[in-house]
Amino acid sequence: MKMITKFVIASPFAIVIARSYRPKQSRLIAQDRLRRSNLLICLFTAYCLLLTTFGFTGFALAKDEVATVVALRNKAVIERDKRKTEAKVKDGILLIDTVSTLEASKAKMLFIDDSVLTLGEKSKVVIKEFVYSKEKGGRSIFNLIDGKMRAIVGKTEFEVHTPTTVAAARGTVILFETGILNGRKFTTIICLEGEGMVRSMDPNIKGTLTLKQGMMITAFEGKSLPSPSPAPPAVVERLKTATTITFDDYDISSPSPPAETGIGGLVFELPPPVTPPIDQPPVQNTPVNINVIFTTPVNVDVTFP
Repeated sequence: MKMITKFVIASPFAIVIARSYRPKQSRLIAQDRLRRSNLLICLFTAYCLLLTTFGFTGFALAKDEVATVVALRNKAVIERDKRKTEAKVKDGILLIDTVSTLEASKAKMLFIDDSVLTLGEKSKVVIKEFVYSKEKGGRSIFNLIDGKMRAIVGKTEFEVHTPTTVAAARGTVILFETGILNGRKFTTIICLEGEGMVRSMDPNIKGTLTLKQGMMITAFEGKSLPSPSPAPPAVVERLKTATTITFDDYDISSPSPPAETGIGGLVFELPPPVTPPIDQPPVQNTPVNINVIFTTPVNVDVTFP
């Protein structure tokens, strides 16, 4: 659209009518509107693609619950938006939450993709990324900052980042321990079932190793990954014990859910007790013979007409 302004100039010789055109400003306004429209179209298209790829309910945002605390022993803490709260059974875990346990404490979390994480004492994990769709699976990334953890991997592409390693797996059971040994950061990974892939967290250290069932690897900061070796039974048992909340620990004396303290400070939700049915044999009819013996003589008089 052109903007036209008329100017009338009087002179001794003639009256001149001049027209000033301002098409440049109009073109800029039109171009700005076009850019905004294209941006809205791109955003809407990207949103539709996300819904199509991951499903409306499967795409986890920061406010969505990705897991639930299903068992606790003693005390654990959930850190969210720089605020710390004591964890309780049935508490929801959100994306970017940090879950940590105190001394002599354990915590078990069940994720919506059926993965299970169990933290040992003095451990800390961050739910870094979680995208899941029931139809197409997804991807989850956890950052184990310190301590011990057992991971039962569900249906997603599963990664655990530690200070020294990145472990990737699907459909496996893996034990982790990370901390400081002799002044250096280290991570021990043991594959209990299935197999996983391990690489160094240091981008300057190349190569990926396959960790098969029953094998173990310990990686130190700044060092190349060693070859996997058979996991010593004593180490396996130590980490399994450290990341297990056994059924014997649960307080099942009451038919109602236990209070916040139980055996050893354990908190766990149990279903109400169910009395098993009693199998009874079918009723059978058994013939019984009864013999009657008279010990006293009996006289019977019979009179015929």
